[in-house]
Amino acid sequence: MKKIIIILIISIYSIISANAQWIVQNSGTSALNDIHFINQYTGWACGEGVIMKTTNTGTNWIFQNHPSTDKNLTGIQPVNSNIVYCVGWFQTILKTTNGGINWIAIRNGTVGYGASYEEAFFINKDTGWISGNAHILKTTNGGISFDSTHVPCGFLYEIYFKDALTGLVCGAGASIYKTTNGGINWNYISISNGGAMPDFLKFSIINNQYGFVIGAGQNKLFKTTDFGSTWDSVATVIGADVILCTCFSDINTGWAGGAYTGIKLWKTTNGGYNWIAQSSYPTGAFIGSITFINNNTGWTVGGGGYIVYTTNGGTTFINNTQNEIPNEFNLCQNFPNPFNPLTKINYQLPKDSKVSLVVYDILGREMNKLVNNEFKKAGSYTLEFNGQPFASGVYFYRIIANDYVKVKKMVLIK
Repeated sequence: MKKIIIILIISIYSIISANAQWIVQNSGTSALNDIHFINQYTGWACGEGVIMKTTNTGTNWIFQNHPSTDKNLTGIQPVNSNIVYCVGWFQTILKTTNGGINWIAIRNGTVGYGASYEEAFFINKDTGWISGNAHILKTTNGGISFDSTHVPCGFLYEIYFKDALTGLVCGAGASIYKTTNGGINWNYISISNGGAMPDFLKFSIINNQYGFVIGAGQNKLFKTTDFGSTWDSVATVIGADVILCTCFSDINTGWAGGAYTGIKLWKTTNGGYNWIAQSSYPTGAFIGSITFINNNTGWTVGGGGYIVYTTNGGTTFINNTQNEIPNEFNLCQNFPNPFNPLTKINYQLPKDSKVSLVVYDILGREMNKLVNNEFKKAGSYTLEFNGQPFASGVYFYRIIANDYVKVKKMVLIK
C-alpha cells in the first residue's frame, strides 16, 4: 500500500480526454432550443416561450420579459453585450438593444399562421440573415426592413456568414447552399452520400474556412476545408441514436449531441474520426444546441430545460445534492461495482471544503480528475464516472477534502 501511495503522489500524467466533467444547470423550463455566449460569462438561451440570460457562466439564469411568450423560439444570436436577435415560429423576430432588459417585436405573427424562422446570423448590429421555410430574409438596417430570397428547400436551418457576401445555410434533405453575393443568389452544394437524405440541422464553422455537419439520424459527419464549396465524408458517430447538432472548437476537437434514448453526447479529439460517449445525459432530455468558446468551456441545451456546462472539455456528469449536512467526511463505495461503463460515486462533506477526487489505475497513474481542487459547500454529492475510454481492470479513486483522505477500489469489466 505504501508503494501505491508513493506512486499516486509522484504521478503527474493523465489521459487528457478523461480529465473532465459536465455540470447540470436546470433552467426550470420545459425545453430549450438554442444557446450562445459572447464570452465565458455572458450568454443567452431560448426555447418554448422563454429567453434567458446569464452573466456568471450559467450559475444563475434570469428569465427575460419579451412579447412572444406563446411562441417556440428556435434561434438566438447575440451581436454584442447589448444587441441580441431571437427568432421563432409563426413569423417571430425579436430584438433587444440593452442586453435583454427590453425586447421589441420586429415581427410577431399569429400563432398557427405564417412562416416559421429557425436561425439568425448577424455580422454586425445592422446586417443579418434569417433562415426558415424555404426563404432567407436579409436586413441591412437592423430589422427595419427585410428582403426575401426563395431557396428550393423544404426547410432551412442554421445559417452562417463569414463576411457581407459569403455565407452558408443547411437544411432538410442533406441540403447545403452557398452564396457569394450577400444572399441574392444561393447555389446548391452537392454532397456524395449514397442517396441518403438526412436533414442537416446544425453546422460548425472554424476560422471561416473549415466546417462540420452531421446528418440527423444517419449520424455521418461531413467536413469542408473550403468554406462549404466541397464536402467529404469523415466518419459515423457509432452507437448514437439520432444526432441533432455538432460544435467544433478547433479542427480536431468537437462534440455531437441529440437523441432521445441512450447516450446523447459525444466528443472527438481527432477531427471526427473517433467519438467517445460523454456519459449519460439527464433522463428524458435531448440535446438541441451546443456552443463552446474554446476547447474547455462550453454549454449544451435541450429537452427538460437542461443546461449542461463544462470548463474542461467534459466527460463525467456531476449533480449536487445538498439537502442535509452530513455528520462526518465520507467517501462511499461506487455503485455498481464491478461496472460497465458507468458507475456512481458519492461523497459527503460535514463542512465547506477544498476537494479533489481523482481516479488512478493499478500502477498509480492519474486517469481522471473528477473534482479538481474545487471549493465545495457542506453537503452530499453524487457524480457519475464513465469508464468507456479505459481498459478493463482495477482502478482506485481517492478523495482529499481538507485533512480527510480516503481511497476506494473499483473494477471495470467490459
